[in-house]
Amino acid sequence: MQALTCDWGTMHLRADGGAEEGTTLVFINSLGTDLRMWDEVVARLPEGWSSLRMDKRGHGLSETAPEGYGIPDLAGDVLAAMDHAGIGRAVIVGCSIGGLIAQHVALMAPERVAGLVLSNTAPMLGAAEGWHARIDGVRANGMAAMAEGILPRWFGPRMLARPEAALWRTLLARTDREGYIATCAAIAGTDITDRLGEIARPALVIGGKHDLATPPDVVEKLARALPRADLVMFGDTGHLPAIEAPADFTAALVTFVERINS
Repeated sequence: MQALTCDWGTMHLRADGGAEEGTTLVFINSLGTDLRMWDEVVARLPEGWSSLRMDKRGHGLSETAPEGYGIPDLAGDVLAAMDHAGIGRAVIVGCSIGGLIAQHVALMAPERVAGLVLSNTAPMLGAAEGWHARIDGVRANGMAAMAEGILPRWFGPRMLARPEAALWRTLLARTDREGYIATCAAIAGTDITDRLGEIARPALVIGGKHDLATPPDVVEKLARALPRADLVMFGDTGHLPAIEAPADFTAALVTFVERINS
């Protein structure tokens, strides 16, 4: 456990591995989760690989920042965390909003990016009206009331039938309300579709057949728009394959990273 003091508050970081040379991965979480969403992936990484994870503003153990920030600010937090950890260049792995943040990192500081793993994401995560409606719902009814309806958007049928799904519902329900709202507002104001051609780094785009948040056609469109992207589509997962199928997710990630490193 590490803490980084930022101008908006304190950010929670976790570094694993510690290799000074070699493969380094930086993981960025989805909305409403914390860095634990990557636990089963990090545990399966090859020996000698290192990783950095962080909790976004208002998530996990990170403090909640004042409203009014955007996705570029969250990308700046990732770069600040990399600086703090002494990471000059890494493969950036992001899921959902984490993938949107990763795209921004690649646009803002391409020299820091060895490659991208973009899981269940897009250059625009739905219409602004939908996010504003979700914000209104959270303000009116709270996080716990919203969490039950989100779970089927997160997970495929196989994961929904497992008792562990309830743990992730609890995590979402306990997410700081104001942090969640501010992050939803950041998503609502973002569309970088016209800039995807500028992302020249190799990318692995991952989707899930049961994903209701970023459906397969949305993920496939992202893969087609990036200049150097491969696509992997899992048949049994929803929006969070790193949680639902960590062995398959890690295998795809490792194959991609080993290829771009060769």
